[in-house]
This record gives sequence, structure tokens and C-alpha cells, in this order.
Amino acid sequence: MKSIPPSRKQTLKLKVDNGIRFRLMGISCHENDYRLVWAINNQLKWNFVKTGNLVIHHQKLKTDLEFSRFTFIDDSRYMTYHLISNRCPDGFLFQEIKNIDFLVHITGEITEAEVREFRSKLKDVKVISATFLLHPEKLKGINQILDAGF
Repeated sequence: MKSIPPSRKQTLKLKVDNGIRFRLMGISCHENDYRLVWAINNQLKWNFVKTGNLVIHHQKLKTDLEFSRFTFIDDSRYMTYHLISNRCPDGFLFQEIKNIDFLVHITGEITEAEVREFRSKLKDVKVISATFLLHPEKLKGINQILDAGF
């Protein structure tokens, strides 16, 4: 059995998968959720539809918070887009991003170029003030929200 000489040692790096398999974008918009969805559907020729609210249990308030959720499924690309409100009357989905009114949760295979193109299309929607690329792994409470069906 041969051994590797000390000068030829190899270092292997283990990449740990954090379980986050989606992209997240923030939208700043001062319109109601249904007006934003209508504007996006008209501009992009998509079909976001209202789906069940995202319900999160707030530990400190000891109550459930409900955030509106709309879904568009692009069958041709195997992509799913969820538009979720970051606000409800009793609080925020993510406290650390209070300046963001809505989140776009994208699942499926999407390239960086496609993300930039989608963001550019969203910027053309008149009711949208700004868009932001977000890093879900940096958001507090992301695991609780993933467990709730985010």
C-alpha cells in the first residue's frame, strides 16, 4: 500500500447545502396587493392568482399573523413565483426588511441573467418603486417561515 508523500497532501472542501433552493426578491410598492398583482399581470402577461394566506405564528405576540400570497406557475419553464406581502395589520413577515412591502419567492432553475431580466421587467411596472435582490440565508426566522410553507 502506497502512502502519499507529505508534500502531495490534498485538501478537500465540503460544501454544506443550507437547504435553500429558491431565489428571493423584494419589492417596494405603495399600492395594495391586488393592485400590484393586476399591474404585474398586465405588464408581464402573467396570471398571478390569489392562493391561501401564509400563516406564521408570532412567538412574542402569541398569535398567528396572516400574509397575503399570490401564485403564478410557468409550466413551460417549470418555475413557480409566489408574491407574498411582507406586512399585515399586526406586523411584518421579516422585521429586518421593513422597507420592503412584498417578496417574490422563485422556485425552479433560474440563471443570474434571468433574475436580472425579471428584475428589469419588474422595474418597468409603474406601481413598483424599487426592487431588491435578497439573500434568504441572512434573514432571521427564515427556517420558521420555510416550515410554514413559504
